[in-house]
This record gives sequence, structure tokens and C-alpha cells, in this order.
Amino acid sequence: MKTRKARVRSAKRLKQVATYLAVLLVALVVLVPYAWMVSGSFKETLELQSSDVTIPELRPSWIPRGPTLRNYREVNLTVPMLRYFRHSIIISLGTMVAATLLALPAAYALSRFNFRGRGVYTVSVLATQMLPGILFLIPYYLIFTTVSRHTGIPLRDTYGGMIFTYTSFALPFSIVMLRSYLNGIPLEIDEQAMIDGCTQLRALWTVIVPLATPGIAAVAIYAFIMAWNEVLFASVLTGRSTKTVAIGIMDYITATGANWGGMMAACIVISIPVLVLFTSMQRYIVEGLIAGATKG
Repeated sequence: MKTRKARVRSAKRLKQVATYLAVLLVALVVLVPYAWMVSGSFKETLELQSSDVTIPELRPSWIPRGPTLRNYREVNLTVPMLRYFRHSIIISLGTMVAATLLALPAAYALSRFNFRGRGVYTVSVLATQMLPGILFLIPYYLIFTTVSRHTGIPLRDTYGGMIFTYTSFALPFSIVMLRSYLNGIPLEIDEQAMIDGCTQLRALWTVIVPLATPGIAAVAIYAFIMAWNEVLFASVLTGRSTKTVAIGIMDYITATGANWGGMMAACIVISIPVLVLFTSMQRYIVEGLIAGATKG
């Protein structure tokens, strides 16, 4: 009996060690490039470009040999990163608000009402996640140019057009995830609210929404980060008026050279909003993602 218990404890300990090693490996894969970017942002471009492992004085180093803040002071000098930053903030916040407001009633309807075609609609929403985004690039471009030609309403290189595009891609996953979270809220709560005199809509906004705050927060952050990091559609559908930081960061590379130090400093600056937003709402995000993945 003791031998069997010892084997069980040994197996549990081995599993725990394996889990810790896997987590450590993932953390290293994620954090090492970011740490190198932080280090590079304090280096002169000459130091970054002249690295040579065969020469001791020129070997790459985690600690800058001549630390400088010039890259941060000049982050907006050669490239208008602050303007691109403003564009990304407007587009990402617009996408977050639009996707959340549209996903909430759709998810509530799928969670609470039995109607013909509900299963087909849910499967159709999930099926859109199976297709790569590049398949929709040319259709979106043609739709934008056609609408602009026939109605005079500009869509390409506008905030509205980009928010519409990103919202359409954020909605499917947002609806499914939020529906799964709402499935975990008992239907009796809605019924009790309506017995007390609430309409279905009022019950949603005054009773269900406060209970579903973690799921709503997870959906909102997902939509924001998706719009903030997107590159493919931004490279085609944006221009001087709406260029985002994901595209603008490439302006540090020109035909005459590459300002790697400036690029790394800009990357640090533009990552701050996402880090602050994710850190401040981490509890809600984790709770919402876990509940959305396990409920319903």
C-alpha cells in the first residue's frame, strides 16, 4: 500500500514538474524577444547593426554598452508615430464598443430563446472562423470601392470603414464566447426580474449585464487587441488618414537604411496601452475566458 501511494505521489510530482517546465518554456518563448526589444530600444543603431559574434567587442549583449534615451526622444521625429497611435486608438476603441454592443444582444438571444434556425445560425457563425482572413481581403476592397463609387460614401481610409471591417471579424467569436458565458447564468434570474415588472430588454441591461461583466470584459478586450494588432487589412484599406501603428512601424525601414533602435522604442511605446488595459482587467478576462470555454 505504501509503495502504491509513493508511486502516486511520485507521478503527481512528476506531472507538476512537467507542467512547470512547460509553463517556463512558453514564458521564455514569449518574454525573451520582448526583453531583447527592450534592450535594443536603449542601444544606438550602430551597436545593433554592427554585432559580430566572432569579435568579443561586438558580440550581442543584453546590456547596452552605451545606454541612450535618444530612440525614445526621437520616436516621433522621423516617423509620425503619435498620429498613427491616435488612429489605432480610435479604430480599436470603436471596434471594441461596436463588437461588444452587437455581440451582447445576439448572444443573449442565442442563449435564452428557442427559435427556428438557431442551431444553423450558431454553426454558421462558428464556420466563419475556419476561413483565413486573406480570403476576404479582395472582396472587402471591391465592396468599399463599389459603395464609394455609387453612393459617394467613403469607406476606404476612413475610421468608419476600418471599424466596420474589424467589427465584422470580431463578432463571430465574441457572440459564441459570450453566449457560452450567458448559458451559465440561470434562466430563473430573467424570469424573476420579469415577475418584478422588468421587460425582457430591461432585464438584460439591469440584471444580466452586471452578472455577465467578466464575459463582456473578455469580449471587449479581445476586440480591442484584434483591431490593434491587425496588419493584413490595415495594409490595404488604410491610407494617410487612418494608418495604424501596426503598419506605421514599418516606416522606420527605408530604402537607405533601417532605424532598428527607433523601431524597438516605438514598439515599446505602442505596446503600453495593451499592457495597461490587459493588466487592469486581467481578473475579468481570465474569468470570462474560462467560463466561456467551460459553460454551456
